[in-house]
Amino acid sequence: MLLEKMAHNWHLRSQVSQVKKKVAYESSSEMAFNPNREDFRLDLLPFKDHPDFLAAPSEIRQKVLSCGWIAYNEKTIDIESKVIAPACNHILYREVPGVDDETSQLIASDTLVDEAYHIQLVVHACNITREHRQLQHLKLPSFTLVRKMTQEKERYSEPWKKLLVQMATAIVSEVFVSDYLSLLAYDKEIQPLNQLTVYTHLRDEKAHHSIFLELAKCMYANFSLEQQMFFSQILPKPVRWFADAELDVWGAMLQQINFPNARTIIQDTATNADVDLLRIDYSDVIQLAKELGVLDSVAGADSFAQAGLCD
Repeated sequence: MLLEKMAHNWHLRSQVSQVKKKVAYESSSEMAFNPNREDFRLDLLPFKDHPDFLAAPSEIRQKVLSCGWIAYNEKTIDIESKVIAPACNHILYREVPGVDDETSQLIASDTLVDEAYHIQLVVHACNITREHRQLQHLKLPSFTLVRKMTQEKERYSEPWKKLLVQMATAIVSEVFVSDYLSLLAYDKEIQPLNQLTVYTHLRDEKAHHSIFLELAKCMYANFSLEQQMFFSQILPKPVRWFADAELDVWGAMLQQINFPNARTIIQDTATNADVDLLRIDYSDVIQLAKELGVLDSVAGADSFAQAGLCD
């Protein structure tokens, strides 16, 4: 069984086992903060082509890139701590049908160790940026993925529905996060420490991608028909939550650093699109839905169509 094999190979593939070497490498002069290197990629800014952004002085545009790196990290912390970790805890407590066995518990506990290390890793990188760019007091509002997941859970009184919303969001997040991280993991133009931080994280998340796809198959096969129908309706929603441009977060950051015409930039960007499905690859979610049989049901096909993921 794939899950059993992955559980027993954790010590070989996990980046946690490389922590001492990584910390030493991060402390080397080669990894030292370079004030002349950008902290983030320009093309990842949702307003990168806005004329007011392009007209601003280069110093404050550089600070926007630093804000982007901080937001990128804090969104990672949100995903790990508020989406993935609770899902793993549900598995540890044998609360999820189909993944209530010893192998699934081992997988969940291994994943929790990975995620704790990832949080430590990105907190470290984020704090270095805050210190060097004088952004210690930057405060970010909640991110869309967690906020929407929480709102969705609050719609239901039944504990099992709340549980499946959490699990669906975790599965979609782990399917997406590898592509999300790949955008920076191989970029040699940004801060070396930033690039290494994301690359290290990505190594584990590639394994998590496969793990959560397998967990989803085990879960769905053991759901009741009512649970399968509900899960089918929920599964596409986190795709749109993940694709959100986080304009509330960007608006808060731009105002805090006194970026010129911040309100206009955010309003104009929101008019164009605050959810851009074209910037993410959700083909693996579609493939998972096909393998589960979600798209064979009317409820499943309708839910994916309403989310704009299928015709």
